[in-house]
Amino acid sequence: MAEIRLLNPSFDVWEQKSPEKQIERAGRICYKSEDKIAEGTAEAFVDRMKANKHYAMLEHGTIYLKKQCEVNTDHYQDFVNFIEKYKRNPYSKVVYIESGEGLFKNVFAYITTNLRVLVENGWEYDRKYEVNVTPNHYRRITVHFTLDMGVGREFTRHRVFSFAQESTRYCNYCKEKFGGSIAAIEPEWYKNTDNEEAKKEFEEAIDDANKHYNKLVSFGLTAQEARCVLPLATKSELVMTGFIDEWMHFFDLRALGTTGAPHPDAKTLAVPLMTEFARLGYLKELIDIKNPEAYEV
Repeated sequence: MAEIRLLNPSFDVWEQKSPEKQIERAGRICYKSEDKIAEGTAEAFVDRMKANKHYAMLEHGTIYLKKQCEVNTDHYQDFVNFIEKYKRNPYSKVVYIESGEGLFKNVFAYITTNLRVLVENGWEYDRKYEVNVTPNHYRRITVHFTLDMGVGREFTRHRVFSFAQESTRYCNYCKEKFGGSIAAIEPEWYKNTDNEEAKKEFEEAIDDANKHYNKLVSFGLTAQEARCVLPLATKSELVMTGFIDEWMHFFDLRALGTTGAPHPDAKTLAVPLMTEFARLGYLKELIDIKNPEAYEV
Protein backbone atom coordinates (compact mmCIF):
# COMPACT_ATOMS: atom_id res chain seq x y z
CA MET A 1 0.00 0.00 0.00
CA ALA A 2 1.32 3.45 -0.95
CA GLU A 3 1.84 5.95 1.84
CA ILE A 4 -1.34 7.96 2.39
CA ARG A 5 -1.54 11.53 3.63
CA LEU A 6 -3.53 11.93 6.83
CA LEU A 7 -4.03 15.45 8.17
CA ASN A 8 -5.38 16.87 11.41
CA PRO A 9 -8.47 19.10 11.24
CA SER A 10 -7.79 22.75 12.04
CA PHE A 11 -9.20 26.27 11.89
CA ASP A 12 -7.96 29.83 11.52
CA VAL A 13 -9.90 32.99 12.40
CA TRP A 14 -9.31 35.52 9.64
CA GLU A 15 -9.00 39.20 10.43
CA GLN A 16 -10.38 41.36 7.63
CA LYS A 17 -7.77 43.71 6.21
CA SER A 18 -10.20 45.07 3.63
CA PRO A 19 -13.47 43.75 2.15
CA GLU A 20 -11.79 43.16 -1.21
CA LYS A 21 -8.85 41.25 0.27
CA GLN A 22 -11.18 39.11 2.35
CA ILE A 23 -13.25 38.28 -0.73
CA GLU A 24 -10.21 37.28 -2.77
CA ARG A 25 -8.79 35.21 0.08
CA ALA A 26 -12.05 33.31 0.48
CA GLY A 27 -12.70 32.94 -3.23
CA ARG A 28 -9.29 31.51 -4.02
CA ILE A 29 -9.85 28.72 -1.50
CA CYS A 30 -12.38 27.28 -3.96
CA TYR A 31 -9.75 26.76 -6.65
CA LYS A 32 -6.74 26.54 -4.28
CA SER A 33 -5.10 29.42 -6.14
CA GLU A 34 -3.89 31.38 -3.11
CA ASP A 35 -0.44 31.56 -4.72
CA LYS A 36 -1.87 34.15 -7.12
CA ILE A 37 -2.62 36.63 -4.34
CA ALA A 38 -0.34 39.66 -4.60
CA GLU A 39 -0.47 43.37 -3.93
CA GLY A 40 -3.26 44.89 -6.00
CA THR A 41 -4.89 41.62 -7.10
CA ALA A 42 -7.88 41.85 -4.76
CA GLU A 43 -9.63 44.68 -6.59
CA ALA A 44 -9.27 42.91 -9.95
CA PHE A 45 -10.55 39.67 -8.42
CA VAL A 46 -13.64 41.42 -7.04
CA ASP A 47 -14.26 43.13 -10.36
CA ARG A 48 -14.27 39.72 -12.07
CA MET A 49 -16.74 38.39 -9.51
CA LYS A 50 -19.03 41.33 -10.25
CA ALA A 51 -18.68 40.99 -14.02
CA ASN A 52 -19.47 37.27 -13.86
CA LYS A 53 -22.32 37.84 -11.37
CA HIS A 54 -20.56 35.45 -9.00
CA TYR A 55 -21.99 37.34 -6.07
CA ALA A 56 -21.68 34.62 -3.42
CA MET A 57 -18.01 35.43 -2.85
CA LEU A 58 -18.86 39.11 -2.29
CA GLU A 59 -20.67 38.10 0.92
CA HIS A 60 -17.32 37.49 2.64
CA GLY A 61 -16.44 41.18 2.35
CA THR A 62 -17.99 42.77 5.43
CA ILE A 63 -18.89 46.46 5.14
CA TYR A 64 -19.16 48.63 8.25
CA LEU A 65 -20.98 51.96 7.82
CA LYS A 66 -21.46 54.88 10.18
CA LYS A 67 -23.87 57.75 9.54
CA GLN A 68 -25.10 60.47 11.88
CA CYS A 69 -27.68 63.22 11.75
CA GLU A 70 -29.19 65.91 13.95
CA VAL A 71 -32.86 65.22 14.63
CA ASN A 72 -34.01 68.79 14.04
CA THR A 73 -32.79 69.17 10.47
CA ASP A 74 -34.32 68.91 7.02
CA HIS A 75 -32.09 65.87 6.36
CA TYR A 76 -33.51 63.74 9.15
CA GLN A 77 -36.10 61.94 6.99
CA ASP A 78 -33.39 61.04 4.46
CA PHE A 79 -31.38 59.67 7.37
CA VAL A 80 -34.35 57.58 8.54
CA ASN A 81 -34.85 56.23 5.01
CA PHE A 82 -31.17 55.32 4.89
CA ILE A 83 -31.46 53.32 8.10
CA GLU A 84 -34.74 51.66 7.15
CA LYS A 85 -33.44 50.15 3.92
CA TYR A 86 -30.77 48.28 5.88
CA LYS A 87 -33.16 47.33 8.67
CA ARG A 88 -35.39 45.71 6.04
CA ASN A 89 -32.45 43.84 4.53
CA PRO A 90 -32.16 40.34 6.09
CA TYR A 91 -28.38 40.25 5.63
CA SER A 92 -27.65 43.51 7.46
CA LYS A 93 -27.82 44.65 11.07
CA VAL A 94 -28.32 48.20 12.37
CA VAL A 95 -27.52 49.77 15.72
CA TYR A 96 -29.39 53.04 16.28
CA ILE A 97 -28.11 55.30 19.07
CA GLU A 98 -29.38 58.67 20.27
CA SER A 99 -27.22 61.26 22.03
CA GLY A 100 -28.15 64.59 23.56
CA GLU A 101 -31.58 66.16 24.10
CA GLY A 102 -34.01 68.58 22.50
CA LEU A 103 -32.60 70.74 19.75
CA PHE A 104 -29.20 69.15 20.25
CA LYS A 105 -30.27 65.53 19.85
CA ASN A 106 -28.10 63.53 17.45
CA VAL A 107 -28.69 60.04 16.13
CA PHE A 108 -26.01 57.63 15.00
CA ALA A 109 -26.46 54.59 12.79
CA TYR A 110 -23.89 51.81 12.92
CA ILE A 111 -24.60 49.43 10.05
CA THR A 112 -23.03 46.06 9.30
CA THR A 113 -23.61 44.55 5.88
CA ASN A 114 -21.64 42.92 3.06
CA LEU A 115 -20.56 43.85 -0.42
CA ARG A 116 -23.11 41.60 -2.12
CA VAL A 117 -25.93 43.56 -0.50
CA LEU A 118 -24.51 46.81 -1.81
CA VAL A 119 -23.85 45.50 -5.33
CA GLU A 120 -27.19 43.75 -5.86
CA ASN A 121 -29.20 46.68 -4.53
CA GLY A 122 -27.21 49.41 -6.26
CA TRP A 123 -26.06 50.88 -2.92
CA GLU A 124 -22.30 50.98 -3.53
CA TYR A 125 -22.50 54.77 -3.23
CA ASP A 126 -23.07 54.21 0.49
CA ARG A 127 -19.44 53.17 0.86
CA LYS A 128 -18.61 56.83 1.39
CA TYR A 129 -19.85 56.16 4.94
CA GLU A 130 -17.57 53.14 5.34
CA VAL A 131 -15.48 52.98 8.52
CA ASN A 132 -13.39 50.50 10.45
CA VAL A 133 -15.40 48.30 12.80
CA THR A 134 -16.24 49.91 16.14
CA PRO A 135 -17.62 48.34 19.33
CA ASN A 136 -21.01 49.79 18.30
CA HIS A 137 -21.19 47.57 15.22
CA TYR A 138 -22.49 44.05 15.06
CA ARG A 139 -19.36 42.16 14.09
CA ARG A 140 -19.05 39.51 11.37
CA ILE A 141 -16.34 36.88 11.74
CA THR A 142 -14.66 34.73 9.08
CA VAL A 143 -13.22 31.31 9.92
CA HIS A 144 -11.19 29.07 7.62
CA PHE A 145 -11.52 25.35 8.35
CA THR A 146 -9.48 22.38 7.20
CA LEU A 147 -11.84 19.40 7.64
CA ASP A 148 -13.21 16.35 5.92
CA MET A 149 -15.97 16.56 3.35
CA GLY A 150 -18.48 14.90 5.68
CA VAL A 151 -18.08 17.52 8.41
CA GLY A 152 -18.04 20.21 5.72
CA ARG A 153 -21.52 19.09 4.65
CA GLU A 154 -22.73 19.43 8.23
CA PHE A 155 -21.31 22.92 8.58
CA THR A 156 -22.86 24.15 5.32
CA ARG A 157 -26.29 23.28 6.71
CA HIS A 158 -25.97 26.52 8.70
CA ARG A 159 -27.32 28.32 5.65
CA VAL A 160 -27.46 31.79 7.17
CA PHE A 161 -23.65 31.88 6.86
CA SER A 162 -21.68 32.79 3.76
CA PHE A 163 -19.57 29.90 2.42
CA ALA A 164 -16.60 29.28 0.16
CA GLN A 165 -15.38 25.69 -0.16
CA GLU A 166 -12.56 23.92 -1.93
CA SER A 167 -14.07 22.67 -5.16
CA THR A 168 -13.64 19.03 -6.16
CA ARG A 169 -14.98 20.04 -9.57
CA TYR A 170 -11.95 22.19 -10.34
CA CYS A 171 -9.18 20.89 -8.05
CA ASN A 172 -7.37 18.04 -9.80
CA TYR A 173 -5.64 16.15 -7.00
CA CYS A 174 -3.37 14.33 -9.44
CA LYS A 175 -1.49 17.56 -10.06
CA GLU A 176 1.81 18.31 -8.37
CA LYS A 177 0.38 21.28 -6.43
CA PHE A 178 -1.77 18.77 -4.51
CA GLY A 179 1.05 16.30 -3.99
CA GLY A 180 -0.26 14.04 -6.75
CA SER A 181 -2.91 12.43 -4.56
CA ILE A 182 -5.87 13.09 -2.31
CA ALA A 183 -5.34 13.76 1.38
CA ALA A 184 -7.65 12.60 4.17
CA ILE A 185 -8.54 13.94 7.60
CA GLU A 186 -7.89 11.71 10.59
CA PRO A 187 -11.25 11.00 12.24
CA GLU A 188 -11.53 11.19 16.00
CA TRP A 189 -12.04 7.43 16.36
CA TYR A 190 -8.81 6.78 14.42
CA LYS A 191 -6.81 8.88 16.88
CA ASN A 192 -8.35 7.26 19.94
CA THR A 193 -8.67 3.59 19.03
CA ASP A 194 -6.27 0.75 19.78
CA ASN A 195 -7.94 -1.36 17.11
CA GLU A 196 -5.14 -1.66 14.57
CA GLU A 197 -7.29 -3.69 12.19
CA ALA A 198 -9.85 -0.88 11.98
CA LYS A 199 -7.13 1.68 11.39
CA LYS A 200 -5.59 -0.48 8.63
CA GLU A 201 -9.00 -0.89 6.98
CA PHE A 202 -9.47 2.88 6.96
CA GLU A 203 -6.03 3.45 5.47
CA GLU A 204 -6.62 0.85 2.75
CA ALA A 205 -9.96 2.46 1.86
CA ILE A 206 -8.29 5.85 1.42
CA ASP A 207 -5.48 4.30 -0.61
CA ASP A 208 -7.95 2.46 -2.87
CA ALA A 209 -9.99 5.62 -3.45
CA ASN A 210 -6.83 7.50 -4.36
CA LYS A 211 -5.78 4.80 -6.85
CA HIS A 212 -9.20 4.75 -8.50
CA TYR A 213 -9.30 8.56 -8.68
CA ASN A 214 -5.89 8.72 -10.32
CA LYS A 215 -6.80 5.97 -12.80
CA LEU A 216 -9.99 7.75 -13.83
CA VAL A 217 -8.07 10.94 -14.46
CA SER A 218 -5.44 9.03 -16.43
CA PHE A 219 -8.27 7.66 -18.61
CA GLY A 220 -9.13 11.23 -19.58
CA LEU A 221 -11.88 12.03 -17.11
CA THR A 222 -12.01 15.53 -15.68
CA ALA A 223 -11.69 16.24 -11.97
CA GLN A 224 -15.43 16.81 -11.68
CA GLU A 225 -16.08 13.43 -13.28
CA ALA A 226 -13.48 11.51 -11.25
CA ARG A 227 -14.54 12.99 -7.93
CA CYS A 228 -17.42 10.49 -7.62
CA VAL A 229 -15.04 7.99 -6.00
CA LEU A 230 -13.77 10.38 -3.32
CA PRO A 231 -14.67 9.32 0.26
CA LEU A 232 -16.19 11.60 2.89
CA ALA A 233 -12.84 11.54 4.71
CA THR A 234 -11.24 13.51 1.86
CA LYS A 235 -9.59 16.70 3.10
CA SER A 236 -11.44 19.89 2.22
CA GLU A 237 -11.22 23.56 3.11
CA LEU A 238 -14.20 25.67 4.06
CA VAL A 239 -14.53 29.40 4.73
CA MET A 240 -17.53 30.56 6.78
CA THR A 241 -18.49 34.18 7.48
CA GLY A 242 -21.31 35.20 9.78
CA PHE A 243 -22.54 37.45 12.57
CA ILE A 244 -21.56 36.50 16.11
CA ASP A 245 -25.12 35.48 17.02
CA GLU A 246 -25.02 33.07 14.08
CA TRP A 247 -21.76 31.65 15.37
CA MET A 248 -23.39 31.24 18.79
CA HIS A 249 -26.09 29.07 17.18
CA PHE A 250 -23.33 27.13 15.42
CA PHE A 251 -21.65 26.49 18.80
CA ASP A 252 -24.98 25.44 20.32
CA LEU A 253 -25.32 22.67 17.75
CA ARG A 254 -21.74 21.66 16.99
CA ALA A 255 -20.00 22.21 20.35
CA LEU A 256 -22.60 22.21 23.13
CA GLY A 257 -25.08 19.78 21.59
CA THR A 258 -28.23 21.62 22.65
CA THR A 259 -30.30 19.65 20.12
CA GLY A 260 -28.43 16.35 20.36
CA ALA A 261 -24.92 15.01 20.53
CA PRO A 262 -22.65 16.66 17.92
CA HIS A 263 -20.66 14.49 15.55
CA PRO A 264 -17.25 13.91 17.21
CA ASP A 265 -15.39 15.18 14.14
CA ALA A 266 -17.46 18.38 14.20
CA LYS A 267 -17.07 18.85 17.93
CA THR A 268 -13.29 18.54 17.74
CA LEU A 269 -13.31 21.77 15.70
CA ALA A 270 -16.25 23.60 17.27
CA VAL A 271 -15.17 23.38 20.93
CA PRO A 272 -11.68 24.91 20.51
CA LEU A 273 -13.12 27.49 18.10
CA MET A 274 -15.63 28.55 20.75
CA THR A 275 -12.74 28.89 23.21
CA GLU A 276 -10.85 31.02 20.70
CA PHE A 277 -13.89 33.27 20.20
CA ALA A 278 -14.01 33.78 23.96
CA ARG A 279 -10.28 34.58 24.06
CA LEU A 280 -10.70 37.15 21.30
CA GLY A 281 -13.60 38.76 23.15
CA TYR A 282 -16.16 37.99 20.45
CA LEU A 283 -18.61 36.40 22.85
CA LYS A 284 -18.94 39.56 24.94
CA GLU A 285 -21.52 42.28 24.34
CA LEU A 286 -20.07 44.58 21.67
CA ILE A 287 -22.34 47.59 21.94
CA ASP A 288 -21.74 50.31 24.55
CA ILE A 289 -24.96 52.31 24.36
CA LYS A 290 -23.89 54.60 27.19
CA ASN A 291 -21.12 56.29 25.25
CA PRO A 292 -21.68 56.00 21.49
CA GLU A 293 -18.98 58.50 20.60
CA ALA A 294 -16.24 56.83 22.63
CA TYR A 295 -14.98 55.19 19.47
CA GLU A 296 -14.06 57.88 16.97
CA VAL A 297 -13.36 56.74 13.42
